[in-house]
Amino acid sequence: MEEKLKMKFKAHQTFAFRKGWLGKGLRAVSDNQAILMPSNSKNAMDELGLGANQVVSMRYWLEAAGLIRKRSKDHVIERLGQIILERDPYIEEIGTLWAIHCNIASAMTMASAWYFFFNEFHAAGAFDKDAFTHALERYIFLHNDKPKVALTSLESDFSCIINTYIPRERTSNKRHSPESIIDCPLSELGLMDVESRAAKTYRKKPANLGMLPSLLVLYPTCPTENQLKKTESNPEREIKLEALLNAAYGPGRIYNLDSVALLTKLYELESDEKLRINRTAGLDVVRLADPRMTKEDCLCEYYDWIG
Repeated sequence: MEEKLKMKFKAHQTFAFRKGWLGKGLRAVSDNQAILMPSNSKNAMDELGLGANQVVSMRYWLEAAGLIRKRSKDHVIERLGQIILERDPYIEEIGTLWAIHCNIASAMTMASAWYFFFNEFHAAGAFDKDAFTHALERYIFLHNDKPKVALTSLESDFSCIINTYIPRERTSNKRHSPESIIDCPLSELGLMDVESRAAKTYRKKPANLGMLPSLLVLYPTCPTENQLKKTESNPEREIKLEALLNAAYGPGRIYNLDSVALLTKLYELESDEKLRINRTAGLDVVRLADPRMTKEDCLCEYYDWIG
């Protein structure tokens, strides 16, 4: 019998994280590891300039993105969070955004709807809220340890996904002053767009290859340092192209890449001697130059590359 998974829904308090939140949160936790604990809600509101629900949302997104980890009485900044805090403290670099997106889209337990949207929801064309929530309900019934989740929670997650990846000016007919619009920075990645405002339909978009650093295509395939330490055997040196394109957690799914786009980035990585593509005898595999490269290594190399 298949083991059921633990999933989490509607933990974001209806807020997609806004520009500046994650960097501000990392700096706050660096100064005071207990600042984001519920018992410190008032102090956090005063220090961060956010409402109570926004503080809860910020804490959730920092955890879902793998940047901080909750302990019994405080939070500790994960190694990935430390690297971002040191190298890109205001989260301005596009590679940082791709890494954060990858972490959230891979967070099966913490951001289950986001994981499902990118890894399991096969929408070749336009889709709406009902198509997504009905598909997610079926997935939950088959895989979640609690087979029934309130539809309102799934609808809230869908709305938050829209607000995560599409700028508000694209989804709303209302006029907003530029000062009042603070979009989620992941909307810069262009992974979603509005198909029809009137019908409230949307579509996935492939990653813009000019905006996707080739090193970040390796990022989804890499373990974290902690995951590598827990691995008893040596990491797999070869990965099938089919898995990179279609397997959950792979760059094809995470970045909405088709085979041509994926191969374009893999050839760039081959030119940089990060991997070798073997398409002889029908093998179609990628052989990694450094199979022990971690997500932390990948991000550090990206920061070194941009100088």
